Amino acid sequence: MQLLMLLAAFGMFAFAPPVRGAMLLVPLTTRARADLPGLAVRRGALLLGQGPVAGSLLVRGERARLGTALLRRGIVLIAAPEIICGSTAPQGQEA
Repeated sequence: MQLLMLLAAFGMFAFAPPVRGAMLLVPLTTRARADLPGLAVRRGALLLGQGPVAGSLLVRGERARLGTALLRRGIVLIAAPEIICGSTAPQGQEA
């Protein structure tokens, strides 16, 4: 049981969005999917590209500005590890 709890904690830590930086925004509903780009930009996110999940977006932004506002609209923020999303730096810039 303790091992299972430890693995769950590591899993949550691995996908927790950073305070600032690259994040994956995953819409949970059709409406959230349609609203996602505009909501993200209005909350200060820089769109970097499409995510690996249908309708998801890879962005650079601040968790405090995005988190609660997007979650209320059915959009989940998760960390964007390079192994899943590839490079998060816009062309011509370093991450």
